[in-house]
Amino acid sequence: MTEADLSGPRLANDLFFVIHDDITGRMRLHPRLTGLGLAAAVLGELMLAGRISVDLTAGEVRLAVLHGTPTGDEVTQNALDHVVAEPAHRFRIWLQFLARTAHADVAARMTAAGLLRPARRLQSRQVPADPNAAAWPIGRLNLAIQRRQPLSAQDGVLLGLVVATGGGRLVLWDRNPRYLSDSTAALPAPLQELIAQTEAAIGDSVISRR
Repeated sequence: MTEADLSGPRLANDLFFVIHDDITGRMRLHPRLTGLGLAAAVLGELMLAGRISVDLTAGEVRLAVLHGTPTGDEVTQNALDHVVAEPAHRFRIWLQFLARTAHADVAARMTAAGLLRPARRLQSRQVPADPNAAAWPIGRLNLAIQRRQPLSAQDGVLLGLVVATGGGRLVLWDRNPRYLSDSTAALPAPLQELIAQTEAAIGDSVISRR
């Protein structure tokens, strides 16, 4: 798998924009689903950068550290440090653990980068600094689906996580099943597993809320 530059566009930032309204900043999904999706995206950033992968041991899916070199980013570095310190935890446990703070962590990173700002009337909510920039990740995916264009690995994961969280029914113009399955199948196995584990965690979360 080709390593992504952690200084470039961030998967979790793109997902944050997709699952929040690009004008009001309101969450499109339940907070628990939002947290799980963003936790998965943070792990996805580490996978795309070649820092972690997936290990299947005794039927348990776990994370495996490939390179422990610093990421240069507080959000991914904190996640990587946790995985290095506790390698025995199952993949699903890491999603649940990181989901507790993923929304706040990613929002803080985006605010520091000038991508988000506090809402004028509701200081507890943050809104995109540039609505056009916020709308671009989902616009990019929708155009690719419409034109049946192949996706980069990062956008393939983004699309997979949008669908896994349930956001696809809200933001995708055309939820073409064949295109969606082909896009996921084109990803390296660890990234496919990331999407599958996220979908399963989302399913468990939905069931537990009933």
